[in-house]
Amino acid sequence: MEEALESEVAPDSEMTMDSEMVLDSVKVASDSVEVAPDSVESLCARCGTFHANDDDGEACFQAHRRAHRCALCGLLHEDYDLTAWILHDMEKFDCEMYIPDVEKLEMNGETIILPEHVQKKLDEHIEKMKQGAMEDAKKD
Repeated sequence: MEEALESEVAPDSEMTMDSEMVLDSVKVASDSVEVAPDSVESLCARCGTFHANDDDGEACFQAHRRAHRCALCGLLHEDYDLTAWILHDMEKFDCEMYIPDVEKLEMNGETIILPEHVQKKLDEHIEKMKQGAMEDAKKD
């Protein structure tokens, strides 16, 4: 009978020791909760980009601009489309044409400083476009 009592008591005492050890190793979470700041970026319903405040039109505009920068040159091509069209008769700004070596890119504010060899290539392009226009005019 004593054997039966010992076998019944032994598992309980082992469980008590294990549960005490487990309780000692458990860390209690603190009562303080950190509140997220108001400037958490969220997906804007208006423009589909992430920025702090979707009620702010300027933030929306700037987030859109950052999201559409060229991965190659870092510029926003649409800023230079009109200039490329007026000056060089190109429909869209092509950074590979204007900036063949991004590491040597020089700017003066928003203006790209073109190296001499790029300017020469663009002048040749303009000449070709003028000659093509003259030939088209003669055909008509």
